[in-house]
Amino acid sequence: MRRKQAGIATDPVAFEAFYRRLLDSDDVARLEEQIDAESRARRAFEAMAGLPEGERAVLELVAIDQLTVTEAAQALGIRHGTARVRLHRARRALRDVPLVMEGTTG
Repeated sequence: MRRKQAGIATDPVAFEAFYRRLLDSDDVARLEEQIDAESRARRAFEAMAGLPEGERAVLELVAIDQLTVTEAAQALGIRHGTARVRLHRARRALRDVPLVMEGTTG
């Protein structure tokens, strides 16, 4: 017959205490940065969802997928000028929303 060993593996309270540690200031700072980034991204996606379909599609391809305006126009089957106008309108509508406008040059 095997005997159970007393210790961390058999004591749920000791097990939890062993694997739980206090967060240091670097951990807290990293968590706060992650929460802030996720909050900004959520606001950006919510704002983008409110755009007309054509504007949102061009903005997503340029800002998220990192396509050029020409590549986005080809992917959507529209003229380059139409894509530029839609991107301009989307940028103008979202100019006050942080994170959306980063990476949308061109």
